[in-house]
Amino acid sequence: RCDLTCWYCFFYVKKGLEGAYMYEPDHEQVRGMMKTLKAERPIPGNSMQITGGEPMLREDITDLIKIMKEEGVDHIQMNTNGIRHAMDPEAAREVRLAGCNNLYLSFDGVTARTNPKNHWEIPYALDSCRKTGTTVVFVPTVIKSINDHELGGIIRYAQKNMDVVHAVNFQPVSLTGRMGKGEREKYRITVPDCIQRIEEQTNGEVTVDDWFPVPSCMPLTNVIEAFSSKPKYELSIHFACGAGTYIFEDEETKKFVPLT
Repeated sequence: RCDLTCWYCFFYVKKGLEGAYMYEPDHEQVRGMMKTLKAERPIPGNSMQITGGEPMLREDITDLIKIMKEEGVDHIQMNTNGIRHAMDPEAAREVRLAGCNNLYLSFDGVTARTNPKNHWEIPYALDSCRKTGTTVVFVPTVIKSINDHELGGIIRYAQKNMDVVHAVNFQPVSLTGRMGKGEREKYRITVPDCIQRIEEQTNGEVTVDDWFPVPSCMPLTNVIEAFSSKPKYELSIHFACGAGTYIFEDEETKKFVPLT
């Protein structure tokens, strides 16, 4: 279930649509999932993302979070549009007290045109997160010709709210066979495309050379594992699946200072 109908969402389920199926696990099913997660070896899973649809539409969402905590999950992240956090601060407080650490918050642009779904609600959602001690990751769905001109603006907005926004995860739109070739060519954008636009839109403060592929952390993981004699997480995805960087802010100039 979701309270929005975003045309590009591959999770979107329209009632009556052929093949549409909505699955919402009950309490015991969720508990079983957590037991499976904690039974993973050589490293028991300790992190969970709750997604949907919109998780905050479930009236028992706090109960589900409590079940996850009872089963030993340390970090719980909620994939959300933030609308209920904005409109119902008490609900935001309840899910935080139940154990939700972080919001994976949909945020597609800095204008109402690029981000019509929650443009007006985002400031209120961030305010709720400040009051409850909930951290935020912005998750823009990047679509060529729609919002790819605002990637720098999104980072700047995160900078203005970095007391609560700790990361931005740009996700190129997933075109899962729902449109013809012409539309795919019009909207398709890649991770390298996004990185190039970020350099242009931050006036070169974050360059294409400041990024590293996710699995590049593997050598460090191996070193830590060797010294500790304990198995560690291995982020060994395909090198082209994603890239990341860390950015600091110069206190005087307010310019970005990448870790590299």
